[in-house]
Amino acid sequence: MITTTSSRLRGALLHGARGLMLTGIIVFVLFPIFWMVTTAFKQRIDMFILPPQWIFKPTIANFKFILSTMSVGRWVLNSGLISLGTMALSLLLGVPAGYAFSRIHFRGKRILLTFILLTRALPPVVIVLPFRVIMQWLGLFGTRTAVILIDTVYDAAFTAWLMSGMFESIPVDIEDAALVDGCSPIQAFWRIILPLSKPGLVTASLFTFILSWNDFLFALTLTSPETATLPIGMLSTYGILNQGWTYMMALGCLAIVPVVFISLLLQRYYVSGLTFGGIK
Repeated sequence: MITTTSSRLRGALLHGARGLMLTGIIVFVLFPIFWMVTTAFKQRIDMFILPPQWIFKPTIANFKFILSTMSVGRWVLNSGLISLGTMALSLLLGVPAGYAFSRIHFRGKRILLTFILLTRALPPVVIVLPFRVIMQWLGLFGTRTAVILIDTVYDAAFTAWLMSGMFESIPVDIEDAALVDGCSPIQAFWRIILPLSKPGLVTASLFTFILSWNDFLFALTLTSPETATLPIGMLSTYGILNQGWTYMMALGCLAIVPVVFISLLLQRYYVSGLTFGGIK
């Protein structure tokens, strides 16, 4: 009886400790977002008050200012076009590469796949300056195309790795059955394999879109004032004599809205896609 009681007590304490740890992690992760949102609705003078005021009268003056005086629409358009272009090109290159890695067996396949994935481990500053020279030579410097191409260098590698694991989770027998029924290899891939790999496609699309949407260094180095993205526009709120923190936080709130909306909309596919890709 005493042993059972002590076991239950230990279990309750362990469960409580796990709950506290999980709560601490959640607070640690969400607190910067909470700080950004509250700062966006504060008067500029209020954010310098110590200790910080958690209860205050909100204002939308910061949003009115950035929407009326800054080129927010153009920044959002540039970010959207670059992100969608990067997503499309990464899928166009990464999905066939992932399928080839999952179906073709050759010596050193795993090493080559790991090497492709390791391209994401390269610091962006290592390739951004050579890429700038290349874009100037090609006449693409200052265009959205330049940013799309360099973002694809990073994102297509991740897409190939993720889709390789996703395709390996689909039995080859399904594809063989389609071939027996008269489908060509391309038809079997398009009509059978791709629909079954929808979670992986959604996950890869979401990842590449978010990574490109949040890109700062490549956009800073390769764009012009006409093709600047939203992260570059956020930088314009910070000056030598005037630091517009509330304006920057308001832009940050606008920047996370599309990503949060798309993530919530595709959450079901996103979680299953990560599970399949990660296990494989």
